[in-house]
Amino acid sequence: MVLGELRVNLTVIVPTRNRPERAKRLVKDLNDWNCEVIVVDDNSQQPVITDGATVVRNTRRLGGSESWNVGCKYATRDWLLLMADDLVPSPGLAHYIERLLPTLKPRDVIGFRIVGFNNLGSRTVKLPYQNTVASRILNIAFGVDVISHTGASRFTTAAMIIHSKFFASLGGFDYRTYAGNGFREESDLQWRARKMGGSLMYIADPFFQHLNVPGGYQKVRSENEFYYMRNQTIFALRTSPVASPVLIAGFGVWLLARGLPIPTLVRGVAQGLAVVVSGINGTTGDLPETR
Repeated sequence: MVLGELRVNLTVIVPTRNRPERAKRLVKDLNDWNCEVIVVDDNSQQPVITDGATVVRNTRRLGGSESWNVGCKYATRDWLLLMADDLVPSPGLAHYIERLLPTLKPRDVIGFRIVGFNNLGSRTVKLPYQNTVASRILNIAFGVDVISHTGASRFTTAAMIIHSKFFASLGGFDYRTYAGNGFREESDLQWRARKMGGSLMYIADPFFQHLNVPGGYQKVRSENEFYYMRNQTIFALRTSPVASPVLIAGFGVWLLARGLPIPTLVRGVAQGLAVVVSGINGTTGDLPETR
């Protein structure tokens, strides 16, 4: 596309933290798309300042998914592209999106293939879903990629197109219940979209390249695994009471094999049970960031 053409009915939301140069470079590339760009600075040590985008700065660190929720409140276009600051669009992607948007219905949700450095999400069940209950269980059982690799992954929140009103009607990402586990937040949003009549579609080409760049959202392994176990318990119990013991046990065995201490495992399961029984979100203190 060439600057000066008709503006594309799209707002790109990009959360970023401690990567000001990377954010500036991405904004520069996105300016050629003729769309609205909103950068959510997640309380970086060095505030992000960039031309060509609206910059919203969080007064405290919120995490990737909540930052997407924040950024979407400032969007003025009908369609949202939620993407991370360490993604690079493949050639032709801007033109593809320009042609795609007029064909979409308000409840269509589009996920793009991610290639390059990635550790999570490559085993997410391919969309669109055929059977919502069965696909939910499959996503729980196989959605977390336990093998570090550099191959292609599938539907991730790092590259999602959704209508702004539909996203708002869903309440955005549930960062409270699933904080610390981006896959759970993603799959939960898909599930709620599907229940509201949404159509989930996966685009293999064009795609986004995921870079292995320093900075951004760092995770602490021990804390993450506790919250993974807690979130897995919540997710399984709320999905299928019959299958939940198998799903929880299977995921627990995998964590134990990776060296997770048994007391941490028990604590994660106990808190997950407490959340489901009490109906509260169960968050305590500063949870690990999701991205």
